[in-house]
Amino acid sequence: MHKALHGGLFALGLAGAALSMTTFADAQGVGVGVNVGGIGVGVDVGGPVNVAFGYQDGYWDNDHQWHRWRNDREMQNYRNSRDNHYNDYRHDRDSDGGWRR
Repeated sequence: MHKALHGGLFALGLAGAALSMTTFADAQGVGVGVNVGGIGVGVDVGGPVNVAFGYQDGYWDNDHQWHRWRNDREMQNYRNSRDNHYNDYRHDRDSDGGWRR
């Protein structure tokens, strides 16, 4: 009985650690996937890690390509990240479309 209980608690602890790791990775725009004891936790790899300038409606990447945020959470994660270049308005407010040199 004790072995099964300890094994279950260990698996639960690993799953909790994996979940906290994926939450951090998601906020940083990094992809991570973990599978522990049949419980899978994953984060999409395609996050915006190449953002030059972010706006409410999307972002310019470093190759000067415009992208819309996939969802509100993606925008909020970038906006809350350290050293971001986020502007809390739409990119078309500026005459240059929000591209800064």
